Amino acid sequence: MPERGYGESLEKELFREEFPFGPVSRRGFLALGLLTLAACTPVVRRKGVPYVRQPEWVVEGGRAEFVTAIPHAGIAEPVLVRHYQERPLFLAPLEAAMSPYPLAGLYALYDPERQGKAPDWEGFFAAWRQALEEGETLLVLPRTSSPRLEGLLERAKARYPNLRVARFEAWSLENVYRGAEILFGQRAWPVYAPEKAEAVLLLDVDLHEHPAGYLWWAALSKRRIPPMNRLYAVESGAGLLGAMADHRLALKPSALEAFLLDLAKALEVLPGTPASDYGGFLPALAEDLLRGGVVLPGVHLTPAAQALAMAVNARLGAPVSYVPPLEKEAATPGAFLEAERAERLVWAAEGPLPSLEGKRFAAHLGLYPKEAPFSFPLAHPLEAGGQHRDALGRLWPAQALVKPLYGGRSLEEVLAGLLGEDLPALTPEEKRALAEGRPLEEARPLALEVRSGLEGRLPPLRQEAPLELTLRPDASLYDGRYRKNPYLQELPRPLTRLVWDGALLMGEEEAGALGLLEEVRARERRADPRRPLLKVKAGSREALLPLWPLPGLAKGSLVAPLSHFFHPEGVAFPAEVAPTGRDYPLVSTQYHGYLGEVEAVKVLEEEEALQAEPKEEKRLSFYPPWPQGEHAWAMSVDLSRCLGCGLCTLACQIENNIPAVGKEEVAKGREMHWIRVDRYFAEEGVLHQPVMCQHCEKAPCEAVCPVAATEHSTEGLNLMVYNRCVGTKYCSANCPYKARRFNFFPYAEAFIGQGDPRRAKESPLALLMNPEVTVRSRGVMEKCTYCVQRIEAARAQAAVEGRKIRTGEIKTACQEVCPGKAIHFGDLLDPEDPIQAHRKEGRHYVLLEEANTWPRTTYLAHLKNKNPKLKEAEHGG
Repeated sequence: MPERGYGESLEKELFREEFPFGPVSRRGFLALGLLTLAACTPVVRRKGVPYVRQPEWVVEGGRAEFVTAIPHAGIAEPVLVRHYQERPLFLAPLEAAMSPYPLAGLYALYDPERQGKAPDWEGFFAAWRQALEEGETLLVLPRTSSPRLEGLLERAKARYPNLRVARFEAWSLENVYRGAEILFGQRAWPVYAPEKAEAVLLLDVDLHEHPAGYLWWAALSKRRIPPMNRLYAVESGAGLLGAMADHRLALKPSALEAFLLDLAKALEVLPGTPASDYGGFLPALAEDLLRGGVVLPGVHLTPAAQALAMAVNARLGAPVSYVPPLEKEAATPGAFLEAERAERLVWAAEGPLPSLEGKRFAAHLGLYPKEAPFSFPLAHPLEAGGQHRDALGRLWPAQALVKPLYGGRSLEEVLAGLLGEDLPALTPEEKRALAEGRPLEEARPLALEVRSGLEGRLPPLRQEAPLELTLRPDASLYDGRYRKNPYLQELPRPLTRLVWDGALLMGEEEAGALGLLEEVRARERRADPRRPLLKVKAGSREALLPLWPLPGLAKGSLVAPLSHFFHPEGVAFPAEVAPTGRDYPLVSTQYHGYLGEVEAVKVLEEEEALQAEPKEEKRLSFYPPWPQGEHAWAMSVDLSRCLGCGLCTLACQIENNIPAVGKEEVAKGREMHWIRVDRYFAEEGVLHQPVMCQHCEKAPCEAVCPVAATEHSTEGLNLMVYNRCVGTKYCSANCPYKARRFNFFPYAEAFIGQGDPRRAKESPLALLMNPEVTVRSRGVMEKCTYCVQRIEAARAQAAVEGRKIRTGEIKTACQEVCPGKAIHFGDLLDPEDPIQAHRKEGRHYVLLEEANTWPRTTYLAHLKNKNPKLKEAEHGG
């Protein structure tokens, strides 16, 4: 099982620190009374030393922006990196969208756990060369898309004939390349433009499981407002993309591939008649796809299924093009077995780690040091330059934006060191591309033609089994490579809202057949975190995983996270499950701040939304109006474009110095996230709603604060004056939205000190804190501020330039990273601001209108574009 947070509950640690004489007696209580003044947070005075000679690259105010490409699982994500006095502090997508991994990776950049012994690189290269002279030595690399790295590999293999190279990834793209080879006779990578399709079929795929997943939603979200496209999902798991579908069909993995075969027959891609119409789902889907559709398959489907999906897209004339494979040689989980058998091994891949014991030569290269004869640090992506291809096939340059903090080197530098070479500096063309924020090289489209006789070349599809297990990347930890990152550990997982753990997802019917469902639901009602621990067997491997029953999961389908169960032979298996009679505590944040059975998320059909009239808000209050300032800040959240991915939560956390508190504290409902994403299982499907401070014009919190720590600004912000707050928590009790967070303990100091508040001052993680935002300490209430520091920075810049703040100039952190552009922050006094149009839409509403708080944060109803020929009950959507 993974680490459960800090080594020991922060509450127990601080109790011992404050009460060293044990349980409080009457005498101890009197003694404590004399020490109450010591409870105040000490003022830390630091001496500021000015520059004698200011470096020319230090800009006034310390802020700067740079473009680079951050690889995740070997695929580039172009980002805009914000620096403050040479420190990377925030990442934003350069183009349409990015995943959470580059942003959360800022923690790893400063993480002191990366520090090991001072690396003796020359000694390592000498030992490696000696091993190459003695016999075959295996170098295992992660997925690589860098032409420059491939060139270094070719030179290294030519110089050292005993060097053998393998590529390892637990989540492989190999089946996609093989599918293209079956259909076209040539390996290729498909690039989709789903925004151009009128109907989209999501075939067992989710955001984090496909290199282009977040880009897909950025494209699809443009069509989730009128005029809408129609989304269909057929899936064996339960994902966020599937949750947004207008119609969903749940099938186990073997039945899903059989469905794809029937779809190919219904569209006359293959001869024959479909075996079933799936309750009317198949003919309705086929008809819609023929109007102009596209199929988006998951990368883990078999090569036969990949070829069928590509053939269906060719039949539909779908908006898809093909480019050369992103990798020169596909990374597969099978390289893990090669590494275990190798006598001499250099492991430089990410994710699961094979045993390094009993080998003649063993070395580990990674971000974090491991127990190995040779363990050397690889550079963080922000510490290294290079070249990487993105999910669209374009080549991006990367630049080092900070000196390696712990002596790390990039894989290119490691290979160059083995060869005794130096890497060249950035070329003039690379510098221009970085300055202009563009790729170094566009994708090269391939002219491919479908070969006839597909039915005779198709390999077998998946075989049916009573229980079928799919091992999928965890939405936060991926294949386990981000286990050291508390930002991602504590980011609630989609649908389950689990933190700090992984679980075996199982449908309610299967859980009932095991006799465990009633027990789990009873514990859930009692807020008991314990869940049954199950033994899961797949092929030759077993794992112990706690059970989490999930509505909507296909009958006979099980899903486990790759971060907790890795299998070197693939990701889909017939499975056996048996109870162990033991329990394991799982923590879900779903009911923390739960608003109850209220109409929190409104759902409308497209036609209803077009005909709806804007609703006039009831504005009755005994309180006098606030004086109006120069601006009236407000936010709108379009639930039709909100996917529930949690990127807004993560961006807010990093921008505003919000700590992770550990599993023990989250279990008590004390997580500090300023934005929570509520999840609802409703008749219309799975619905999500981000809830942050609503910045009410008649805020209940303001009237009850005895020390005026929460105040109202003339521009509509509900402010927190941290120095005044004495921790009565009256404001939290009076907030109908439950959007305030209280520092029961010095969470920030403990986060920076990795569990020990006393180490916070010396920790490199202090460099991660945004200097424009106060780091709150014990006894202080906090909540969303609309990123007031960004408002003030824009105001100061406008004053310097002698102008007013421009429309759309200010973007909050959550708005900036949202892949669906669901969040908009604007000025109600600016007639050109798009927020004016949002307020006039018929689907505009406020949360808990009956509370009469007049929120400045409002919502646009979730839209569905149902097919009138389909009834959900008939096909189990």
